[in-house]
Order: sequence, then structure tokens, then C-alpha cells
Amino acid sequence: MRQACRHTAAAFVLLCCGHASAAPYPTEGQLRTAVESAATLAQTEEGLDVEIFDAQKVGITQPLLAARLSLKTGTCQIFYNTRPEDGLTQYFDSVAASDLPVLLIAMATHEVAHCIEYREAYVHKRFDKILPPGFRSDSVTVHGYMGAVKSGVLQTWGEALADIASLLYLKQAAPDRWLELAKGVAGMRRDLARKWPEHDTSPWLYKIIAADANAPLNQSLFETAFQLRRQYRPGGQGRTIARRQN
Repeated sequence: MRQACRHTAAAFVLLCCGHASAAPYPTEGQLRTAVESAATLAQTEEGLDVEIFDAQKVGITQPLLAARLSLKTGTCQIFYNTRPEDGLTQYFDSVAASDLPVLLIAMATHEVAHCIEYREAYVHKRFDKILPPGFRSDSVTVHGYMGAVKSGVLQTWGEALADIASLLYLKQAAPDRWLELAKGVAGMRRDLARKWPEHDTSPWLYKIIAADANAPLNQSLFETAFQLRRQYRPGGQGRTIARRQN
């Protein structure tokens, strides 16, 4: 098991409408610059190294950004894809060119957050930290957790962590634009819930926006995202991940 949980940023689409100067589809240079900025954040706050790859050169087809954790090297591998995708092309047409750099970094931060959660699961085995309240974590194994991930039962929970990390980054990087950008994220998640219900993190995001939540100065924004995900989770019953033998 050399890599864990590939993820695509195509699902992470920030909605900011009504701008006169629309951004073109991101170029290789813009995507690499965004990932490099997120990589600096990952190293500074979490001691996590990030490697950057051209998705098309290695046969990965997910649009825009994708990420996976290499269990062999312990690095977060982020893949950028400059091939236009219809849905994302329409999205970028609605984004102001001046907002594009910070939004792309937020998208890359979203991917880093997934890698950090994978590391907590597959390397540190801190299942009590990453599983939703109500899930039994005392007897879970890596294989049991992997089975739950593959089943999709944890997909919205994982997307919530990544979206919260992105919002926390936006609040730090663009405090004067924070409210508009954050409401755009939450509104997009809500509006597209019928099409992609597993990516509807709006119940978390609206609560976090209303609470004006921040990452403490002495704490990683990713660690804060873990805490806020639990603190502002929607109501619901927990489930048990059965033990599986190796």
C-alpha cells in the first residue's frame, strides 16, 4: 500500500459571481505557484513535504488538482491538470482575475488537508481524532478504515475537513474578502447538493461563517480544521467500523 486515497479538487469549486474581469482557465504556472504556496504552508504548519506533478504526464485524469499521500516517502503528492473541463471553465468565467491567485491557493490547501488526514489515518493511526463522533475507534484497523473510505461513508466528513481548511486559509490571506468568498463556498456546496450530495459541506460552513471562527495564532490551521469539523458537525448517528483482519 504505497499511496492512500487519491482526491480531486474538481469537487472543490468556489462560487464568486458578478465580476466584470473574468479569470481565464488556470495555466501551468498559476497552478504550480498555488501548489508551491500551499506546500510552504504544509511544511511550516505540519512538517509535511509536498511533491508537484503534471497529471497528464503520469496518466491522472482528474481535472485541475488531485492529491494522494505516498506511504513510501511520506510526502503529499499533488497533481495539476491544465486540460480545460467544461464545468470548471464555466466556474472560472465567474471568478475575478484578481481573486484567482488566492482561490487557487485555497484549492491547493484543500488538497493538503486531505493528505494530512490520510497521514493521521495510515501513518499515525489516530482514528479517535479523524473519525466522526459516534464511530467506534478503539478497535478499528487501517484496513477497516480503508474499507469505510472506499464505501463512501466518510466522504462528506473528509470533504468538510478540506473545505474548512480552505476557508481558514482564505480568512488569513484575504480578511477583507473573507465573508464574500466564504459565503460563495457554502452557497455552492448547498446549491450543488442535489447533484453531488456527498460534497455538501454547507451545514458545517454556514455555522463556521456565523461563528466567525479563526485559527489561533499558535495553532496550525489544519489542526483547527479538525477541531471545527467536530465542533460544528451536523447532528446524526454514529456508525461502527468493523475490525478486519490483515
